[in-house]
Amino acid sequence: MPEKEWLIESGKLRIRVWRITRNGQVEDFAVILMAWIFGKWECVTRYDCAHGSPHRDVLGARNGLRDKLLMDTFESRNDAYEHAIRDIKENAQGYLADFLAH
Repeated sequence: MPEKEWLIESGKLRIRVWRITRNGQVEDFAVILMAWIFGKWECVTRYDCAHGSPHRDVLGARNGLRDKLLMDTFESRNDAYEHAIRDIKENAQGYLADFLAH
């Protein structure tokens, strides 16, 4: 099973991407939005397949894990993985503002 990990850097934000594929299909993944705040890299939100199902963890700076949004409308993990990267790229600033507010 090929495993790949990389960072997409953008100033004080970064997206950490990790995935495992088998026969060209995504089996497991994590797409994590991180921000340089409080003097360290903090996880702002993340998509992953922990607990067997793709989902997004909604986090807050003070409250920690606030919600777990299931991704049960996607036909495959490939689709969920591609959505995760696209969503975090498009909504990073909004997710950061929400994280800091909670």
